Amino acid sequence: MEFRMKKSFEALGLRWSRTRERGATAVVIALCLTLLMAAAAMSFDTANLAMKRQTLQNITDAAAQAGATYLPDHPSDAIAAVDEYAHRYDVSLSLTKTLWCMIPSTGASKQVPAGPLYATTCDPKPGTTVTYVAGANGVVCDENLCALPCNPTLVTTAKCNSMQVTGNRVVPYYFAPAIGIASGVTGAVTSVSCAKSCGSGGKPNPMNIAIVADRTPSMLMANVTVNGVSMTAYAAMQASIERSLETLTPEYQFVTLGTIHKSNSPTTNSCKTLLPNASASGATGTWMPVPFSNNYLTGTLNSAAGTRTLDMTAPKLGYQVGCMNSSDPQNAPWYTHLAAPLKAAARALISNSGITASMSSSRNLLTENAPVSKWIIFETDGQPMETMTASNDTNLGNANDPSAPNSAQQACINLKNVATAAKGAPNNLHIIMIAFGSDTTSSCGNQGTVREVMASAASPRANGNASVAPSDCATANSDGDFFFCATTGDELKSIFTTAVGQASASVTKFVRMPS
Repeated sequence: MEFRMKKSFEALGLRWSRTRERGATAVVIALCLTLLMAAAAMSFDTANLAMKRQTLQNITDAAAQAGATYLPDHPSDAIAAVDEYAHRYDVSLSLTKTLWCMIPSTGASKQVPAGPLYATTCDPKPGTTVTYVAGANGVVCDENLCALPCNPTLVTTAKCNSMQVTGNRVVPYYFAPAIGIASGVTGAVTSVSCAKSCGSGGKPNPMNIAIVADRTPSMLMANVTVNGVSMTAYAAMQASIERSLETLTPEYQFVTLGTIHKSNSPTTNSCKTLLPNASASGATGTWMPVPFSNNYLTGTLNSAAGTRTLDMTAPKLGYQVGCMNSSDPQNAPWYTHLAAPLKAAARALISNSGITASMSSSRNLLTENAPVSKWIIFETDGQPMETMTASNDTNLGNANDPSAPNSAQQACINLKNVATAAKGAPNNLHIIMIAFGSDTTSSCGNQGTVREVMASAASPRANGNASVAPSDCATANSDGDFFFCATTGDELKSIFTTAVGQASASVTKFVRMPS
């Protein structure tokens, strides 16, 4: 009896002990779950803060590049482009924009190189002699780059080549407010994007450029005044092309030259840009008589800044620009064709006509195989007046010349179709259009004016908006797109340089800010 009672009490005690343990475990588990949920909530807020910081970095990267595409010539547009891009994502986002002039440093000594700056791409105070010293007046240098403050509001002619964008935002928390923490801060993120050459491997953007120049009778007969000197529009155009070539770097940027109308130089003549003889057929010859060249300047990459000039010796590119003749309506009555020369220029760029293996390998070595952008710079002064055999063949896969005799409307349609095909081909090809003179306001029938058709043929802006043809050239040449125009000789003489600068600036790269 006693034994049985003892066992019963032991059993009762055991059952009571296990019940008590189960209750304690439930409390522990509840506390752990609370802590785990709090940790998960804090982890969510922390992960969200990290994600918001990365999103902010992506926005500043893209905004810096969007702004840099307008440099060096349009700093106000560059600043506006940063805000325009950022506000697509958050209208309340405020970014700090800082413009710089970035140039290669002296290396280990971390100083600004002696001598003139790169006047066409980067100069905070054009026309003045300034000695820049690292550590003074905001100048910062490291082993690769020097950053010079560039403020276009103080010096309106300042040329800045780099856009620095800094962002910082407060991120509301979802769960942390329960413990009194309402929000977190991403911390400042910064992105610096540079247009053209800016050191840090500072090589100019590798480009292939096809220049197409109008030398039809109207260019020869139009008299213009340039810096007080009377000359033909044709002479002003030649001078503009020559000036623009001096802003390039032939080791990286190869150039081919085309003409309106065709060239048909005798094989014994060193000038390849001569018009066909008056007795020859208008279809005789080639639109792109000068193959790609990389030896159009004197000097080398090691030459002092500003000392390289256009090489005018035969048969080099400068010589071909100078010896190119203009057509005479009595002796060479070939007028303005548009679609055919544009098609020929696109085909030359797609096929890399004349670019040898040694030219390519040399450039690839210098530019570390950076992608090569391809550009057509196409200038004309008037309504299409085409005389060759009718053809609407705008297929870039063959060499047939599109031509629409007696139909300006169809000629303009052909031009737009060729441009669409060129811009749509997988060849990184872009088109700059330059309209000169009042004839470009002539009608293309239901396509609008010649100017409007040329603007639609030009490449769209970096933000995807189409190039446009404003009523005045001052606006057209400063709105950051790829349609330009000139109504005076002074404008025409500088317009190719502006166009080349826009082509060079349209490709940007990220750089590390010197520290």
